[in-house]
Amino acid sequence: MKSNEPYLIIDLNDNKIIFFIILFDEKRDFKILKKIVLNSSGIHNGRIVDIEVVGQLLKKTINKIEDDINFFFSKATVIINPNQTNCLNVSGYKKLNGSQVSNEDITYILNDIKKIILDSESNYFLIHLFNSNFSLDSDNLENLPIGLFGEFYNQNMTFFLVNKNILKNIKSVFNYCGLNMDRIILKPFVEGINLLSQKHTDKNFTILKLEENRINISLFKNKSFVFTEDFNFGFNFIIKDISKLCSLKTEEVENFMKEVKIKNSIENNKEEYLENKYFYASPFRKIKYQLVLDIMIARLEELFEISYKKNTNIKNLRINDKIYVYINSFEYYKNIQFALEKSNITTLECVFNNSTEPNMLAGITGACELVGKGWEKEAIPINHKKKSLISGFFSKLFS
Repeated sequence: MKSNEPYLIIDLNDNKIIFFIILFDEKRDFKILKKIVLNSSGIHNGRIVDIEVVGQLLKKTINKIEDDINFFFSKATVIINPNQTNCLNVSGYKKLNGSQVSNEDITYILNDIKKIILDSESNYFLIHLFNSNFSLDSDNLENLPIGLFGEFYNQNMTFFLVNKNILKNIKSVFNYCGLNMDRIILKPFVEGINLLSQKHTDKNFTILKLEENRINISLFKNKSFVFTEDFNFGFNFIIKDISKLCSLKTEEVENFMKEVKIKNSIENNKEEYLENKYFYASPFRKIKYQLVLDIMIARLEELFEISYKKNTNIKNLRINDKIYVYINSFEYYKNIQFALEKSNITTLECVFNNSTEPNMLAGITGACELVGKGWEKEAIPINHKKKSLISGFFSKLFS
């Protein structure tokens, strides 16, 4: 993209679609010209399920933006968040026997592994490829060891793939709008970039996103995106458990969970009961807020064990550094956070983020940084005029 020319980034979510129009200066820093957040339908579990509905909304919005800023868009970057992403961590190596590491050695390792993966995953498309680690004779290195002598070279890589049908549907929507897809980006990756931009010292961390019907866990190791996984359950299990164990209707539980701050009620009086007004569909009974809290804590600890503590997929990746917990519900945020703080989960270092506007825009803000400057650990960089030696090398390799 050109400097000082409007550029469009679109973030596709189940309930909202976010549009950012930005300008990059000569240093590749960005400035937001316009942002639009719209309620949406036609997207479910991060997948487009109604091309016409999504296409009409995008086309109408983009046409209005173009009229407002007097600029025509021919392409855009799109951020997606499908509930199924293939994440593969693999290693390649070369016995050097005292010789130098060459461009050809690294090219062979990357191309060989890439071919094997794409041949075996023919229904999937490669979205991201990261260098998670370089080592020469068991010494971990920050950069490619081209030109160094050694006995054994090893390179760890992470591949992220998405089902081709998901991308075909997105492409159909973009065709409907007369747009080309400049780049497709996974949302957990750019949320991590945004977090790294704010917390410059955190190279290793985990993001755990808790939504109504979904939990996502994403791991970053030495600034490299190394893992993501989704679970098809969320804090809806908490609502169901309270409903079942307290003999309440689901809507009654949802109502008092939105209105009552359990922390305040318990701190004022541990024996306080749920008020009569919340029993509009069930017979009144004495239910302590402490009981409700205990149920929440038990369920949250179980969800956390399944997705993180006892998750065998991340056994060898987990570093036990900070865990950033995103609770994607403004209405339930305070009560869930209080339950988490009272649970055994906080024996680990947890940082809580709610779903207010800055966090809702975390992914698309991180995408602005990625599009403008690329990412040092990504092996398929953004193309722009100024490139580092590493990004230039990988750009030629995968072009």
